[in-house]
Amino acid sequence: MGSGVRTDMSDLSPTALLTCHGKQVALEGPLAQAGYAVFTVNDFDTDSLGTFTGEIAREGTMLEAARHKAQLACELSGARFGVGSEGSFGGDPWFGITGWGREVLVWYDAEKGLEISAFVQGAETNYANKCVTNLEEALSFAAAIGFPQHGIVVGQPDQAVYDKSCSDLQAFHVCVNKALEHGPVDLSTDMRAHRNPKRMQMIARCAQDLATRLATHCPQCKAPGFGAHAPVLGALCEECHMPTRQARAVVFKCVACGFESENHLRSEVKAQYCDYCNP
Repeated sequence: MGSGVRTDMSDLSPTALLTCHGKQVALEGPLAQAGYAVFTVNDFDTDSLGTFTGEIAREGTMLEAARHKAQLACELSGARFGVGSEGSFGGDPWFGITGWGREVLVWYDAEKGLEISAFVQGAETNYANKCVTNLEEALSFAAAIGFPQHGIVVGQPDQAVYDKSCSDLQAFHVCVNKALEHGPVDLSTDMRAHRNPKRMQMIARCAQDLATRLATHCPQCKAPGFGAHAPVLGALCEECHMPTRQARAVVFKCVACGFESENHLRSEVKAQYCDYCNP
């Protein structure tokens, strides 16, 4: 499997990124390592494709939204290569209590119609919201989420006061006090990338995964994007040697020609993962 980090920076391929929220700072370094120079297309309002605060609903899945942005980046810029980014946030997948972030990046080759994606998720997010009834509660929430480094949205689109622009404590005081005149106030973390350093860090992690995939070429057709596609279950229990639901290998697949190869992970796992020894 051909892969490697690019060191010659003189012949990077121009790659359009559709963003109004400064995401290029998270993508430029990793994608340069894979041979792609990111430039921004920022004269298109990406909020028109959906907002975290609900004024405009996103159409389709995260992957579909990122794909659309990557294709739009190519169309608007005339570049052969484009990148689209999309995130979603909510409770953790187990109990729904801890904040949980998901990010996807799609790289698109308009000439070949080729798409390569990367996805990351985890609890490294400051996604949170709270309904407050006084300024003290509001200030406590602001401190907990790291305001003003991390942005705050005051109110909701259907409320009397709705503001995403607070950039310091003085502005926050004024905005919250004005909102409290109408009753309890909903506060939430601003999940737009330029107002959310933790989200930007997760985008950078996703960009690194995408860069690794772009730098890994198919052994058969040499196209970029050869990478993990699906697990192969059936690692044996080290005690009873029966197959478990743990992965014994992972299938790598080319998105261009469909070539597949199986990469061995392990032959056995501990009995705690066995449905026979530990039902």
